[in-house]
Amino acid sequence: MAINWDRYTVLAESVARRVANEYPGFDAEDIRQEILLQVLERKSTYETADYVEGQLRNNFKHYAYAYCGAERYAYIVHSAEYVYTMIEVRQLFEKAFFRPELWEKMPTKDDGVSVTAGGIVVALWDINEAFNALSPDYQAIIVRRYELEETLTPAERVQLQRAINQVTRALNNGVIRKQDAAKQHDGTGARKVGARAE
Repeated sequence: MAINWDRYTVLAESVARRVANEYPGFDAEDIRQEILLQVLERKSTYETADYVEGQLRNNFKHYAYAYCGAERYAYIVHSAEYVYTMIEVRQLFEKAFFRPELWEKMPTKDDGVSVTAGGIVVALWDINEAFNALSPDYQAIIVRRYELEETLTPAERVQLQRAINQVTRALNNGVIRKQDAAKQHDGTGARKVGARAE
C-alpha cells in the first residue's frame, strides 16, 4: 500500500502547529519536515502497516517531540555562543545567496564581505563554502527551490531539509572554530561571530 503523502502532509502540519505552540521559538515548518523525514526513513513500515489516524498522530507527535528536544539540547549546549537555525539558513538562501548583486565582488576568506538577510549577518564566503561542500544532489535541490523557485514534491522537500541541515551544521561548526581561534588569539573569551545585527 503506497503512502498517501497528501494525507500525511496535512496530518504532519496539524501536529507540527500544535507542538510548535508548546515549544516557543520552533518553526512549525521545520517540525513538519522532520515528521515527514522520519516517515520517509521508515517508508517500508508505513507502506505495510495500516495505521489508524490516532496512531499516526501519536507517531508524528513522538517524532516532533524528539526533534524539538534534541534541538533544544543542542541550543543549550551552545547557549553561550551564537548558532544559526535552519530557519535562518533558509532565509539566507532565499534572500541573499542567489542575488547576483551581492556577488559583484566575489568574497574571499580574508575580506570579510558579509550580507544581512532577514536580520542575519553571514559572511558570503562561509555560506558559499558550506554550499560547495554539499553533494551535487543537495546543491541541485537548493537551486531548484531558492533560485528557480520550483515547487517540490514531499520527497524532494525532505531532501531539501537534509541539505539545509548540512549547511546549518557547517555554518555552526565554522562559528565554533572561529570563536575558539579568537579565544586562543587574544584571550578575551567568547566572541560572537555571525551574531544578529541589531
